[in-house]
Amino acid sequence: MAGKAQIYKEIHRAYDALRTEKAAQLRSRRQAVYQRLPRIKQIDEDLAFLGIQAAKLVLQKPSEIARATERLKQRQEALQQEKLARLQEAGISPDTLQLEYVCEKCQDTGYVDNQPCTCFKQKLMDKLYDQSNIRRIVQKENFDYYDFRLFSERKDPQEGSSPRENAQNILRIGLNFVDNFGKDCKNLLLYGATGLGKTFLCSCIAKELLDAGYVVLYLTAGQLFRKLGEIHFSKNEEEPEDCWEDELLEADLLIIDDLGTEMPTLFTASELFRLLNERKLHEKSVIISTNLEPQNITELYSDRITSRLREFEVLHFFGEDLRMMKKFRENKS
Repeated sequence: MAGKAQIYKEIHRAYDALRTEKAAQLRSRRQAVYQRLPRIKQIDEDLAFLGIQAAKLVLQKPSEIARATERLKQRQEALQQEKLARLQEAGISPDTLQLEYVCEKCQDTGYVDNQPCTCFKQKLMDKLYDQSNIRRIVQKENFDYYDFRLFSERKDPQEGSSPRENAQNILRIGLNFVDNFGKDCKNLLLYGATGLGKTFLCSCIAKELLDAGYVVLYLTAGQLFRKLGEIHFSKNEEEPEDCWEDELLEADLLIIDDLGTEMPTLFTASELFRLLNERKLHEKSVIISTNLEPQNITELYSDRITSRLREFEVLHFFGEDLRMMKKFRENKS
């Protein structure tokens, strides 16, 4: 996984490679035209020579510059007209001898007036999605698909509200998290039974932030600890430990999904605390989803982790399994 600085480097290298490729294609096309029409090569050489002469005009006397400039201009126009006529006669488009651009706006530099071009922003978004693990998921799991009709309106006596009211409140918190992201370091802990929308909310938030150009890493707890275990207990020279861990610490948002579904060990507890602690020091946000009740987290991990999680805003998901509700409605319709 790569941080934003590395991603920018990769995109800049891609633009460099694209310009090199287009320049090579132009040279090839130009050589083919020169072989077919040698006069075109001579005209281009004459035009280049006239350009050099134009640059030297500043060395002449002011009284002679205007007259010399006019002569050069007339000669250049005559050569350009002859070149165009010969190309048309041969059935060759003048564009054949022009550099082609994939993006005309930035001319394949990635920037327009020192600001990222739309094509650069698209490349950045693609890179971020590719490494976040959720490109396919967010096509259907985003705020546009948040359907309150799936949540019951019956008030839960223990919770003091209905699942629908709770979902509406959770949505407000999720949108607020996105709107204020980067202004403060806020963390979320989502807990509740399976199928209540925790992963869905994680995907919604991830999509919004990825589209805004933030680096989001989305990992299940199993993926996270398996990768950390591979790094710590085996020597992988192709992927140094510091490199991968730096990305875990530097990503703008780290989402750990399904905490507790992995096999809890002293190693996972230690690594989870270290990760939470380091990201707090770096002022980087974390979202954790889990099926565990808060008291069970302490039993499986440690008081130190519970202490860190107390600093998170806790969102409790309750109600009926949304996947079963959705399937029931689909079958009914």
